[in-house]
Amino acid sequence: MKLQYKITLFMTFIMVVVIVSTGLLTYKQIQDTIENQMGNNAMDLAVTIASLDDIQKSVANTKDYGAVQELIERFSSKTRFQYIIVMDMEGIQHSYPYENALGKKYKSGGEDRVLSTGEAYVSADRNVLISAIRAFAPIYHNDEQVGAVLVGLLTDTVYKEVSTYIRNFYLSLTVGLIIGIIGAWILSYTIKRTIFGLEPKEIALLLGQRDIILHSFKNGILAVDDEGKIIFFNKTAKKILGFKDCDKGKNISDFNSNFSDRMIEVLKQKKSIYNHEIKIRPSKTLLCSHNPLKDHKDDIIGVVCSFQDLTDVKQMAEELTGIKKLTSALRAQNHEFMNKLHTISGLIQLEEYDKAIDYISFISKERKEISGILSDKIKNAHVSGLLLAKYNKAAEAKISLLIHNDSSLTSIPKNLTEDEVCSIIGNLIENAIDELVKFENGKIIVKLNSDEDGLRIIVKDNGPGISKEIREKIFDRGVTTKEGNRGLGLSILKEIVDSAGGRIRLLQDSGTTWDIFIPMEEE
Repeated sequence: MKLQYKITLFMTFIMVVVIVSTGLLTYKQIQDTIENQMGNNAMDLAVTIASLDDIQKSVANTKDYGAVQELIERFSSKTRFQYIIVMDMEGIQHSYPYENALGKKYKSGGEDRVLSTGEAYVSADRNVLISAIRAFAPIYHNDEQVGAVLVGLLTDTVYKEVSTYIRNFYLSLTVGLIIGIIGAWILSYTIKRTIFGLEPKEIALLLGQRDIILHSFKNGILAVDDEGKIIFFNKTAKKILGFKDCDKGKNISDFNSNFSDRMIEVLKQKKSIYNHEIKIRPSKTLLCSHNPLKDHKDDIIGVVCSFQDLTDVKQMAEELTGIKKLTSALRAQNHEFMNKLHTISGLIQLEEYDKAIDYISFISKERKEISGILSDKIKNAHVSGLLLAKYNKAAEAKISLLIHNDSSLTSIPKNLTEDEVCSIIGNLIENAIDELVKFENGKIIVKLNSDEDGLRIIVKDNGPGISKEIREKIFDRGVTTKEGNRGLGLSILKEIVDSAGGRIRLLQDSGTTWDIFIPMEEE
């Protein structure tokens, strides 16, 4: 049976039980109230008749049934009580609704108590033929009981009087039941629409499939609600972020501020952020995409983040890009070497032997200087190789790249990897080369210093500098002055420096100077 029919039948059954039970209890209460009221009225009339002097004297002293009967008939005609019976101590009837019963003994029963004890009471007389409420009251004359009065009222008569109210009551119950059934059907239909017409088995199956699919992803998936509380994470996210099953319901800011900052940004801006790198530990970087979660009304109810661990990818990329860097360096070195050979060949052909020898000496000295600086002062092989490759590329572009004599790189901060240091230096030199290639006499000075406090990187060029409009948003993604580029270099550079707790200074004085400091220990 479908869920909608189950809900309708169940709600209908509940309402039938409640309404029928309420109707029966209410009817029983009405019945008791009416009978109590009938008994009280009958007792009041019985006591009134028993206190009349004429009744007391006639019952005590005479057998004048006619006088008592006439007096009682006057009472009956003015009230709704069908029969009033006056009897003596032997049960002989001095008045009765029918005159042919006068002088005969009362046979309907129930009078023994009032005649024997003199107690006034109300009793219900229910038998096959008649149902009535009877009130018995003793008659006293000169402080001696001489008889009793019975005042009776047929219950059927009373119920005929209140039958209209009872019919209205039943009608109200019926209408309430019909409205309840209609309401149950509407409720079940609304619930059915809310769950998109799915049956419970289908929902359970979909949830099971969802969990299997999400947990089988190699990418990590993390979802939070609009308050930043964790509502879901798959096995990969649990492993990478170090979550436990009991962490569901906790705020994401309790675990990683970088995640919480980005997710809050998505909630505020209501826009997705794709392919954003987040460094959660010195040796762990994630590539994340944040998307707002929306319900069927298109209201944002949270954020879901999918991410992958870039550590392994970067290790593979280092090997692949290492070959590319080596190829690029060899190509630039080969191109520069061929230019120098052509120069030497030309000098020899012109028989300028002395100049050829001087030129060869100059080249040897220049190579020895750069090699000496890199081998003696730059102790990190990755950085040294990068600087040599950039030196050759700058030389090919007719740009002078100088390594400052006071440079000394012996160690790198614990919060940085060798690849990240190379990324910072390479981005700054590459940007300077791209700018100086448009001018003559371009010059780049690189100075690296490391000590127990931290690593300082200074890259200075004699270019035209950065315009004020670009300078204010130089670190924003997509901002660039070069064609065909995405403007990601400086954005990534700033993320690396910020993550390591460093600072960046940009100086504009006869060119552009980048001054970056990164502490050895994260502050």
